[in-house]
Amino acid sequence: MNGWLAGKRARIEGGGPAMADALAAAGATLVASDADIWVHVAPPPAAKAAHDLTHAEWRASLDAGLDRRFLGAKEFAEQCRARGQGGAILFIGAPEQALGADQAAAAGALGNLTKTLGVEWARDGIRVNSILTQETGPTLGHLAAYLVSDYAAYVTGAVMGIALDD
Repeated sequence: MNGWLAGKRARIEGGGPAMADALAAAGATLVASDADIWVHVAPPPAAKAAHDLTHAEWRASLDAGLDRRFLGAKEFAEQCRARGQGGAILFIGAPEQALGADQAAAAGALGNLTKTLGVEWARDGIRVNSILTQETGPTLGHLAAYLVSDYAAYVTGAVMGIALDD
């Protein structure tokens, strides 16, 4: 896998060391701004039954799981267009059924957002994909590195999952 991302600059928001290690091992340079690749990893909140959710908790889940992602992706896409280059966006988070109704709503909406942006922004050379999983280890890192690499140049609007390694 070495060299898949050689010459690429990756910005990871919310990701752990496994994600950073995988992208760096694939040749990406990790940066704080001016990136070719933007990976957003949403931190999983505690699961809570739907009947126990307050409106504020519901809105906070949608903000973290959907709103912030859309706004971050929009900003990244604007930067790509301004420099006349494409890019890759990857959203990573928990699957719909994993953490409760609020997370199910955010993950379901994220799937539709991924598909819509993947089609809409393809003309600008910007790919958008999602991985919905609770996995945090090397399997996730390797799939992420592939999806943001040029080997996946024709993959956009895809929502994938990874089962937990036991």
